[in-house]
Formats: sequence, structure tokens, C-alpha cells
Amino acid sequence: MKRNMILLMAVLLALCWYTTVGTWMSSEDNYQTAMANAESFEERELYLDAIAEYETAMQYRKDTSEAMLRIANDYRNLGDMDSWLSQMKSIVAQYGPKEEFVEEIYSYYTSEDDMEDAISYISDLKAAWPEDSVVDRYYQEIRKDYYALYHSYQAVGPYLGNYAVYEYEGKKGIIDSAGEVVLKAAYDEIGIPLRLSDGFPVRVGNETYVISERGYKTAQPEENYERLGILSGNRVLAKKDGKYGYLNADLEAVSDFIWDDATNFADDIAAVKQGEKWALINSRGEFLTEYIYADVKRDPHNFCSRYGLLWVNEGKGYYLLDEKLKPLGDTLYEDVRCFYEEGAAAVYQNGKWGFADRQGQLVISYTFDDADSYQIGYAPVRQGGLWGYVAEDGNVLIEYAFDEALGFNGNGTAPVKREGSWELIKLGIYE
Repeated sequence: MKRNMILLMAVLLALCWYTTVGTWMSSEDNYQTAMANAESFEERELYLDAIAEYETAMQYRKDTSEAMLRIANDYRNLGDMDSWLSQMKSIVAQYGPKEEFVEEIYSYYTSEDDMEDAISYISDLKAAWPEDSVVDRYYQEIRKDYYALYHSYQAVGPYLGNYAVYEYEGKKGIIDSAGEVVLKAAYDEIGIPLRLSDGFPVRVGNETYVISERGYKTAQPEENYERLGILSGNRVLAKKDGKYGYLNADLEAVSDFIWDDATNFADDIAAVKQGEKWALINSRGEFLTEYIYADVKRDPHNFCSRYGLLWVNEGKGYYLLDEKLKPLGDTLYEDVRCFYEEGAAAVYQNGKWGFADRQGQLVISYTFDDADSYQIGYAPVRQGGLWGYVAEDGNVLIEYAFDEALGFNGNGTAPVKREGSWELIKLGIYE
């Protein structure tokens, strides 16, 4: 009985194999016939008939890439570039971003001067295949594309989020990422809040107060201060009688005004200066260090600690601390720029600037005449008297064309100066 069952199973397996092979051979014959018919139509320039045959052929194979590519070519022969493009994108979507397919699509867009769609397509590929080397190569190419926003300013400061300070005839106001005026230049000083609900601190003559985005006064301290900082870490930096101290969110004093200089809070850390030395404190006014630093590096918005890192100098050079004040790395730098985000920070040694990572280690050699730290993957650098922007590997993304250049914000906008005037440029990938 057992032997009969084994024989039966063997017969069934043989029948299955025969049926499978037969079906495969029949499908392959049908595939080859349809492909041959399509080629015959192509020879007579009957491209619609050829497309129909290729579509028939696709029913007989799992891998339809060959037939799909020929259909795309026939659409191009017909001059129907929209259908060609759609077919090429379908091939990439189904079979991945092969070099020849991506190159054809990208070249078509650029030949049509359609960088907007080229950027959109490559950006979508990057989102779908973030680690693919072919996609990354084209992504690095589109990162070079930018355009001017056609605004002109006497001066513009670096962005903090969506806003930057601009100047006109000695007064200051606020613009957004599109270059549109949010607050007219009517103030002697103005700060950019971390949150809009906190308001913009301003000084007009001898008065300091806080205004909303519409310019309405929303808060004013009872005492008269020479300067108000932004609300950060539930503290507001203020200056009175030439000395610095801190207020709370209600603009009430929570410290004595004893410091010769001071920074905003971030990561619950601020730097304060007495005489020639700096110390670090927390928002409760507790000293985290003694007055041991010759300098604590600040960014343009008067933060010393952002993104969990700060640079300090005890007199022999700058080194890196984390938010727990633990030293990172063992390299001392002559000068540095603050970290703005996850990217590297600019560092200076022997007359040239390079870049260090978040462990304080040099990752891009000392190459540049001047530099600032990375924001959204771009770093402003100066060579030969002009500024441009480099990628994370130090290679040039935006050529040296500006008299001055500041960092890009999260919306892809950066202030630059050329021919004596400040303007804004915007990255195509952030349009």
C-alpha cells in the first residue's frame, strides 16, 4: 500500500511538472509572438498597433520591463511625450530607479527648462528610495538649484525659524521666508521669538515692550529696560543701567542685574560674564560652573547652547561641551561657530576654516577663508573674496557668487548680498 502511494505521488508530481513546463512554454511562445508582431508594426511605423501588441505580450511574463520600455519608445516616436513620460515613471515605480531610466526622465525635464518638475520628481524618488546611490546622485544635482525672491534690502540678519530682521533707513523690522514684510522697519531694535505667541521684543527710543505679529503692544515691564531679549527657557534676558539680568514670562525681575554680558537660555543653560570671565548658569539662577571661561561662543541670536552643544574657551582654545557639560573630543580650535542643527559646525585653525562633527572631531579639512555652520545640509563658505555654499562632504553646491551669505532656514530661504544690496534666495527643493 505504501509503495502504491509513493508511485501515485511521483506520477502526480510528474504531471504537475509537465503542466507547469507546458504552460510556461505556451506563455513564452505567446510572448515572443506578440513581441514579433509589435516589431513588425514598428517597421511600418504603426506605433499604436505596436503598443497594443506590447501590452498583449505583458500578459505572458511577470517581468514586463522590456515591453514597457518599448511602449515608452513608441509613444516618443508618436511625439506623445506626456504618455512617454508617464510610461517611464511607471517603469521606475515598478522596477526601481535604474540609471538609464532616471537619466532619461531628468534629461527630458532639463531639456525643457522645467527644473520645477525635475526637482519635484527627484525629491519624490529620494523619499521613496532614500539610500539609493543613483537617486542620491541626482538629488545632489537638484540641491544646486536656487532662484532669487526679487526683494532688495539695506541689510538682513540671519533667520530664526521663519523670520529675519531687516533694516531700512536705520530702523528694523521683520520679514518672513518669502521676503514679505511682517513688521515694518519702525523699531530701533527688534528680536525674533521662538514662538509667535511670545511676541517680538522691541525698543523704540527709551521704551522697551513686546508686540504681536500685527504690531500691537502686548506686554511692557513696569521698569524701564535698555534691552529686552526673547522669552526662552521661561526667562527673558534684559539690560538695565548697563548690566544684564533676567525676567520671568510676566516681565518681572527674577535675578539681580549684575552681569556685564549674558545670553538667552536654551537647554536650561545660559552664559553670564563678570569682568573678563564667563560662567554657566541654569534658569533657576544656580551656577553650573565658576567664572572660568575666557569666552563662551554665541550664535547670532545670542544663544550659547542650542541642539545640546556649546563651545567654551578657557584661554587656550575652544572645545565642545554637551548639555551635561561633559567635554567632547580632545581638539582645541582657535575659533568656532555654533551648531545650528544636526550638521557640522565651522571651526578655525591656522588661517583656514573647516568643519567639526557633534563629537568635536574635524570632519572637513581646513580649506575655506571663512565659513559658518551647516543648516539643512548647506554651509556658507568664502573663497577668493566671494561666498557660496557647500554640501555635507565639503563639495560646492552653490557657486561662489555673493559678497556675503547667511545660512538657509527650514523653508530653504537664505539672505545673501551682491552688488551692494541684500536679497533672498530660495532653494528649488523647498519651493
